[in-house]
Amino acid sequence: MVFNFNNTYIKLNKNFYSEVTPKKIKNPKILILNKKLMKKLDIENNNDLAEILCGNKLLSKPIAQAYAGHQFGNFTMLGDGRALLLGEHITKKGIRYDIQLKGSGITPYSRGGDGKATISSMLREYLYSCAMNNLKIKSSQSLAIILTNEKVLREKIENGSILVRVMESHIRIGTFEYVSYSSSKEELVKFTDYVIERHYKNILNYEEKYLKFFEEVMDKLIDMVIEWTRVGFIHGVMNTDNMNINGETFDFGPCAFMNYYDPNTKFSSIDAYGRYSFKNQKNILLWNLTRFAETLIPIIDSDNKNSIEKLNKILKKFNEKYNEKYYKMMKLKLGIKKEGNFNSIIDKFTTWLEKNKTDYTNTFIELINPTLFADKSYSSKEFIELKKELSEIGLDKDIMKKVNPLYIPRNYQIEEAISEYNSKNSLEKFNKLLKIIENPYLKKPNSKIYQTPPLIEYDLKYKTFCNT
Repeated sequence: MVFNFNNTYIKLNKNFYSEVTPKKIKNPKILILNKKLMKKLDIENNNDLAEILCGNKLLSKPIAQAYAGHQFGNFTMLGDGRALLLGEHITKKGIRYDIQLKGSGITPYSRGGDGKATISSMLREYLYSCAMNNLKIKSSQSLAIILTNEKVLREKIENGSILVRVMESHIRIGTFEYVSYSSSKEELVKFTDYVIERHYKNILNYEEKYLKFFEEVMDKLIDMVIEWTRVGFIHGVMNTDNMNINGETFDFGPCAFMNYYDPNTKFSSIDAYGRYSFKNQKNILLWNLTRFAETLIPIIDSDNKNSIEKLNKILKKFNEKYNEKYYKMMKLKLGIKKEGNFNSIIDKFTTWLEKNKTDYTNTFIELINPTLFADKSYSSKEFIELKKELSEIGLDKDIMKKVNPLYIPRNYQIEEAISEYNSKNSLEKFNKLLKIIENPYLKKPNSKIYQTPPLIEYDLKYKTFCNT
């Protein structure tokens, strides 16, 4: 079996998508194939695999999905401008996955774009999606990168490629914005019922299932951002069109992992004012959820005023829920298994991190295995006293090892790996990095370099790009 497509999205209102035909690729070549994911999806390799994965040989009619979104706070009508849904694949276990091509050509939603993707951006997304999944964070997965033998102009001219992306679904908050703003109440009901049937079967029998649906989505997205915080991940472009309604992290454009701890950290070249900085991810999530709530007002209650009151009642729980989950997560990172409120010592610890600008990942490793790193901050009187205070209530190594990764993809090492491919057609550094993050909680021999942050001056200048 290559793909077992059983498409349901095409049964929705035809205004929600457009049928598209991928651009034909001459002599497509598979650069990277995720064999582990192939096995998970029950997909067998065959001679036609490259032709199928690039869209030359179609097993069903592809579509580009329409959606809207608030981008940096401004509402825009959008859609898959350089992507298409090959189909919905059903595994032998009955699990449904979207198979999407990214960089597959122009669609009705391209808005003047070329519909292509550079090899640099797709290598980046492949690596990040692997890292996030291996860090135990629910995320999109990358099945393959296909070389297209085309040139793509972005910051410079690069070789083109297509990423084969796998997700439970590509339905976003922005999809609800599109349906709510462009369709009738009846269509909104049909669409929401479809999403609940597909992703939230557990609430089908709730009396106020649309209200419960909103709360379930809020809980999943809180969990997602808490997990980002656990490993120091900065998404970089938390627009509502990049917020999946079932808590999958996706769209790894201007994202990055934080090295030196600073809540104001941002790397995105288009985020001039830090709207999506590390510390603002919580606040932006609430902002995005409020936009989501607005789309559901017509179907929560027959009286819009009552709908708003009910939705606001749930939104008012956001800070309490988020903070509870945040401190629970931080207790695990610090190995605190005692019951009780330890918020003050956690805050004290993060204040120390910020004051000393120490490496976020390595500091927790230092607490598990002292003297591993030659950082003067770890021998300071303040840190020694803080560590002693923590040892009286926590620092349980068994707990800490499960949630604190030994490795993250370091920004400069990602750039070095991509640069090596672009200059030498070599994936040596890229594959070594993939191997390191295959299990980021397991110590690897001769891996100290992968725990070494860049110079702080490098991080202060480092920028990431959307590459659309």
